[in-house]
Amino acid sequence: MSLPNSDEIAAKAHLLPLLRAAIRAIETEKFDQAEAFLDSILKQEPGFADALHLKGYVAFQRGALDTARRLVEQAIAADFHFENYHATLGHILLAAGELDAAKQSFGAAIALNPKYSEAYIGLAHIFLAHDDVDAAIGALLTARNVYAKHPETNYMLGYALMIKGDAKQAIQFFGLAHKLAPDVIRYKAGLARSLRDVRLKQPNPELVSSVLPLLGEPGIEPRDLAPLIESAICLDPVFVALKPIDNLPGEAIATALAQPSCPDILRIAALPAWLQYGLVSHPVLERRLTALRRGLLAMAFQFPDALPRYEALLNLMAIRGFQAEYIDQVVKDEAAMLARLAAMLDTLSPADNAALFAVYACYQPLYRRHDVERLAAASWPVAYADLKRIQIDEPLAERRIATTITALTPIEDQTSQTVQEMYEESPFPRWHQPILGTPQTVSGRLRTALPLQQIPVEERLNPEILVAGCGTGLHAILAATSYAFAKVLAIDLSRTSLSYAIRKATEIGIKNVEFAQADILKIGSIARRFDVIESFGVLHHLRDPAAGLAQLVGLLKPGGYMMLGLYSELGRRDVVRARELIARLGLGDSPEEVREFRRILPKHDPELAANLSKSSAYYALSDLRDLVFHRQEHRYTPPQLQQLIDGAGLEFLGFEFSVPKALSGYRSRFPDDAMATNLDHWAEVERDNPELFANCYRFWVRRKSP
Repeated sequence: MSLPNSDEIAAKAHLLPLLRAAIRAIETEKFDQAEAFLDSILKQEPGFADALHLKGYVAFQRGALDTARRLVEQAIAADFHFENYHATLGHILLAAGELDAAKQSFGAAIALNPKYSEAYIGLAHIFLAHDDVDAAIGALLTARNVYAKHPETNYMLGYALMIKGDAKQAIQFFGLAHKLAPDVIRYKAGLARSLRDVRLKQPNPELVSSVLPLLGEPGIEPRDLAPLIESAICLDPVFVALKPIDNLPGEAIATALAQPSCPDILRIAALPAWLQYGLVSHPVLERRLTALRRGLLAMAFQFPDALPRYEALLNLMAIRGFQAEYIDQVVKDEAAMLARLAAMLDTLSPADNAALFAVYACYQPLYRRHDVERLAAASWPVAYADLKRIQIDEPLAERRIATTITALTPIEDQTSQTVQEMYEESPFPRWHQPILGTPQTVSGRLRTALPLQQIPVEERLNPEILVAGCGTGLHAILAATSYAFAKVLAIDLSRTSLSYAIRKATEIGIKNVEFAQADILKIGSIARRFDVIESFGVLHHLRDPAAGLAQLVGLLKPGGYMMLGLYSELGRRDVVRARELIARLGLGDSPEEVREFRRILPKHDPELAANLSKSSAYYALSDLRDLVFHRQEHRYTPPQLQQLIDGAGLEFLGFEFSVPKALSGYRSRFPDDAMATNLDHWAEVERDNPELFANCYRFWVRRKSP
């Protein structure tokens, strides 16, 4: 929403310096400072409309909706003729769920200034809340006619078009929003999401070059860009020219790589960034990279003097191997050469032989070598700085962090201990860029998640959030950035996972999360209480999910909410099939057996292999282990969810979806269930759409009213 232009304010000239200072403080989110300036103004001029409006805006940003509304209404009463006052009131009412009143306020703003695009954006939000996508698009097109270069208008238009199913047009407008405001994370993420189904059939260097800068950005999911980038790589002439190496033995590949005429694979524009930030999931690309790795290993013995030519590729290949946790199978000849190389490295220095260490790091992580402390203290060439940081420095830092983590509860349950052991070995997920939220009040977050529910407006300032089962911290950081002024406690069984989470949170400057070790089955013993508890993908790994849920319910403040994520029986039918095959084959869950399962799966069940390979979890070892090898798993149907929820004394508020298409389909089918909370109806919907909850049921609950 717009802030007033202080240079245009004619009255109260002696207060303008304070007003300008308040605006500057608001623009830099220094709200305490802004409020001090505004209080000074209002002490001298209690009816100063601009100061009342700005103080209301600050209250709105803090989630104090009642206070914000009162102050902005006072500003309007003092001076009705500023359209931005009405628009601010509209946004406050929208956040409070008062859609009709918000519509009137945005209408008043437009009546005062028909070219005020902010108000049309507000109307679009209201239309989307009513599932009227066409009306939202109409309002946004009107806003574009007023001002085509407003980034938020273009972003919202892209979002509305995605809901409508017009991905091609959505990409155009998301791209415009990103171009107009390249530093806004939401616009970057919107563009990336709109491209998730784009696969190139012919080269498109312009499109690829426009999206490559998104890789490595906070909030960007590389998997969204995988089809586009990997199809671009596979179409590149250099990549095609290397096809003959796919089935060659390592020695033959090494001979080819040693030739001056061998094509330089890093000339492929998208490949370096994808090896550094992405997760290779295209079978042809995976096969060629595995062949290159085989050749580079043989090269270490046949043509060691030629290895420095490939230092950039070695660095990236080693990083890629580490990020995928070496999921690629190692054949017998490679294993023998790797053992020889490992012994050689015992007496070599990275300063003079970094390329050989990088070859080793393409197969096994450096931090697990017996001489890792020596390698950490050694001097490395600049070209291998990223490799040393990722494979040595950061893992050693995590080991140190693990010794400092607070334990809130003992871990005594045998199943909890078994699951803990698994995640100590395979921390999950091994992420690189965080997913960041947009700060909202608790009520605002609930209304976004559950647009059909009537969520009461409550001023829960500085809310306390519990993330129960945070893994490596991705969920905790999302929660910390999704609730305004929140304090987050994130717990997990695994110290290895928690140490990764702490390092990453510190690295990106997240300061409102406290990480601790605890078992959900014991967490009810702590003295703290929470406004919101989020536990996604966790309870179904407990020995007794109902007992764990009861512990969490006891930690809710009065009126608190809980978001849960539980496995769907139907959604995981392929996983069940895989687990049955694993049991028949007598495989355990060691890294070697996970790799072996992946190798032999296409021979035993080609259809299942094709289905599982559609998931990004198929391409990283800890992800695949978590997907199909988990040591403890419960699954649910919607009626079973109802039993679990009722048994905990909770009320089902609804499923949360990233786009409202699923809700729209439900409402069309069951118009009498206005809030879409009938789980028997959802069972029918899921039977007809078995992929709807393929990841998890994500849903919200609260305690039943007495």
